[in-house]
This record gives sequence, structure tokens and C-alpha cells, in this order.
Amino acid sequence: MISNPANLDLYTEDFFKTIFNTATESWVLTNKTGNIVMVNPITEQMFGYKEKELIGKKVEVLMPKAGRKEHVPLRNSYVKHPRKRPHGIGVEVMGLHKDERTFPVEISLNYYKKEDEIYALAVIIDITQRKQKEKQLQEALLLVEKLKHEKIQTELKVLKNQVSPHYFFNSLSVLVPLISIDPIKSQEFTERLANTYRYILEIRDKLTVTVEEELSFIKDYEFLQLARFGEKFVINYNIKDTDLNKKIIPFSIQILLENVFKHNALYKDKKINININSVTGGIQVENNINKRIESTVKSLGIGLKNINNQYEYLSDLKPKFKENENLYQAWIPFINIKN
Repeated sequence: MISNPANLDLYTEDFFKTIFNTATESWVLTNKTGNIVMVNPITEQMFGYKEKELIGKKVEVLMPKAGRKEHVPLRNSYVKHPRKRPHGIGVEVMGLHKDERTFPVEISLNYYKKEDEIYALAVIIDITQRKQKEKQLQEALLLVEKLKHEKIQTELKVLKNQVSPHYFFNSLSVLVPLISIDPIKSQEFTERLANTYRYILEIRDKLTVTVEEELSFIKDYEFLQLARFGEKFVINYNIKDTDLNKKIIPFSIQILLENVFKHNALYKDKKINININSVTGGIQVENNINKRIESTVKSLGIGLKNINNQYEYLSDLKPKFKENENLYQAWIPFINIKN
């Protein structure tokens, strides 16, 4: 298994022989000139050589050719100033298999003195699997960062669409004539409008909001729409108390209501009835359909796409949208994550 080199009578000690042969790492013993004088079975397995092929060869045979020349002065320096060097200290190095395949290794060094001779003992570990795991971990971390970036981009897109929603500009156009017609109502209108904008600023960094937070915003939003359209719609709320602290996407209910006003004709004698209800693990917004005879509004579906995109990142559940001749229903699920 291990040769008994001249002038190095170490094998008279059975204890050393046993440790050397049974070591789970590659052990390579070299003399002061860098010639290999002992190797153990793991070295044969790791580098693909038979013991007799290595004995007497320079230790550089176990490393890529490109680094051999630079290694010689380092080896000579170590022999002049021998010291212990544990694993993980120094630069990363590569081992060279007999078949010319390279692989990453970690090397610790120790030394042995016998009379005037100094021998270096290199303990070599193949860290290929560790490097693969590190690479997999790094790729996983990069993927997480990529997903975070994409999620943030989606959030910014949603926020951009919602910070200046149509109703905000429409509300301003309602406010101007209202100031001269009804100063008291215009004051409340302004306060409600400020509330909606305050809500937008407060939740801009949140991934989710409570149903209660969203409904408080919706009450102000409803007031603004009543001032704009008059009493041509009614919103009925039927939310369970236990659902008020559940989490949903910010602006999700408002987007659904915005779609109601966008796609339906509003008449005093044929009101739009909107129901906001607790339904099986989520909130459902439903309304009767009053189709416009001629619509000048071209729907791009941006609002619903934004809702779907956010749920893709935050939940395994997806919103559901259902329409028949007389009724439209939209359901958004609760989300079980922390902001």
C-alpha cells in the first residue's frame, strides 16, 4: 500500500502506519526537494495514480501545469520556514487527475523533522461537492434576488398606475364646479380626496393591507364617486368581522369598483348594485350589468392584470372572474404573508 522509502524509517511504528493508511483524506508526504515519498490509498483514488507512479515524482505532478512553476518557490520557502497551515487558509487551488481533469481542493500543511531532514505533509480534500453546493446556493440566492427585483418592478408598475388613478383626476374635475355650487360639500369632498391620497402614500411600501384598511379607503372612494355620478349606484357591504384583519392586495377592491364604473352605463332609474361580500376565504365584488350602448372606453385590462401579477408572487391562490348576461363577479383571496 505505502512504500518504505530510504532514510525514512517511519513504518516501524504501526500506529503511524495505521493512521496513514486509514485517513479519510489524501495524505502526501514530500521531502525537502519536493519529491513524493509517501501517499495513502485515498490519494490513489483522488488523483487516479497508482502509488508506484507517484513515489519519487515532484509534488507538482498533482497540480495543473499552469501553476507548477509558481509553486516551486512557495514549496522551497515552506521547507525553510515550516509551519502548520490549517484548512481554509490561503488561496483556492486545483488538483490534477491523471486523466487531465482538474478539480478544486483544500490543502492543509504540517511538517515532520527527522535528524536534518524536513518533510512536508499535505492533507488534501476534494471540495468538488462543496463547490457544487455553494454554486447551487449562489444560484438560488440570485434567483431569489431576481424574483424580488421582478416583484418590486411589478409593485412599482401597479403603484404608478394607482397613485394617479383615473378617479383622482376625475375627482378634481368634479371639485372645481362643486366649490361654487356647494361650498360645504366641496370641503368634505376635499377632505375625502385627501384621505384617499394619504392612504396611497401610507401603503405604498406594503405588499398587503387588511380588509379593514382597504374598506376604509373604499368608503372615501365611494363618496367621491357619488359626488361625480350622483345616486346612480349603491354599494352594499357584507363583510364578516373575522375577515377584517385578513390580508389582501392594496387597491384590489378599488380596481374592481373602477372597472364597474368604466364598463357600465349609469342611470337613475336603473342603478348599479354593487355587493362587497365575504365569500369562502376571500372578498367578492359583484354587480349587475348595465351595458353601454356605445362605449368609447377601450379596455386594456391593466387593472386586472396587475391584480393577477401580484397574486402570482404572493399567493398560490388566484383571483377568479366570472360573468354572465346579468351579473359580474370578481373574487380575490386572502393572503397569508407578513408585510
